[in-house]
Amino acid sequence: MREIGLYIHIPFCKRKCYYCDFNSYAGYDYLFDDYIRALLMEIESNSTKDYNVVSVYIGGGTPNLLPPSYIERILKSVFKNYKILDGCEITIEMNPGLITEEKLKIYKDNGINRVSIGLQAFQNRLLKYIGRIHTIEDFFENYELVKKFFGNINIDLMYALPTQTFKEWQETLKEVVKLQPTHVSTYSLILEPNTSFYRLYEKGQLPIVDEEEELKMYHWGIEFLKEKGYHHYEISNFALPTFECRHNILYWECKNYLGFGAGAHSYMEGVRYSNIENIKDYIKSILERKSAVKEKIKLAKEDRMAEFMFLGMRMTKGVCDKDFKKRFGISLFEFYKKVIQKYLNEGLIEIDNECAKLTERGIDVSNVIFEEFLP
Repeated sequence: MREIGLYIHIPFCKRKCYYCDFNSYAGYDYLFDDYIRALLMEIESNSTKDYNVVSVYIGGGTPNLLPPSYIERILKSVFKNYKILDGCEITIEMNPGLITEEKLKIYKDNGINRVSIGLQAFQNRLLKYIGRIHTIEDFFENYELVKKFFGNINIDLMYALPTQTFKEWQETLKEVVKLQPTHVSTYSLILEPNTSFYRLYEKGQLPIVDEEEELKMYHWGIEFLKEKGYHHYEISNFALPTFECRHNILYWECKNYLGFGAGAHSYMEGVRYSNIENIKDYIKSILERKSAVKEKIKLAKEDRMAEFMFLGMRMTKGVCDKDFKKRFGISLFEFYKKVIQKYLNEGLIEIDNECAKLTERGIDVSNVIFEEFLP
């Protein structure tokens, strides 16, 4: 039976971080009840036992802002309406400062077995500067609590933050590794339109880290985490052996997933769907028994091939010819001969066991390379 992942979007936040462009909103607590009602209707209306569910991911926003009874209702509905495999990876994103023993107990009792904590930085001055609602003291207190209930923990970090020094980034990683999480994600700041930071940047009021310093932070992080036993398995992700994030790997391998909630995306058998983003419009549409889907795109074969390449090459193992042939009936070395040869010559791509993958230098300019695969 084919595999599938489920993504559930909780778009509520206590406060919007200054760098965030996710589909999330602060001050909408009064919509909790209506939103969950609509979400459950969407989950039930897509019910299928034709796929084995190998991962469930509850993301946001800030899912742990919700009273835990809502998370319980969501998971009960998921288990009732889908074929959840034994050992299915079930993740919830959490922000420090809003984690309680009661929430953790309910999460665990309802099948959650992996948590992802948004720390971002280890210095209180930086946390305040980027608009986080928690302090490092809150994080420490919450982390000890989480460890009582869960053994599989990811910590999200950011580097190249405005005013962040190389020394502060080193301190952040050193302190995080002492806590022995099973997984670490490191993302560089991207200035996205419609964020507070972008507006400051346009006014020339945001002291950004230059590209050279950003690369220095990234490379140091890779070497340091490898030294500490973390496998660098994707551009921004590191895991202790066997703790790679199965849900994200589904995305990178272009496998099927269903997304539920405002602004959620799905990918099923070569068709991409995206939901209405506005919370109120999403709720209204579903409660009126209409579809939550705003857009549906059937990808042409060349688009699917391109996605398979540039998403797959985000992983350090790269894209293997046998997988490409199995899916598309042609060798990637034949179809993308020119692109691959060009970057082989430049030392940005290498071939290893019939798999095309980015070199260390290739990772630094990955976006430029990925664009070349687009039809």
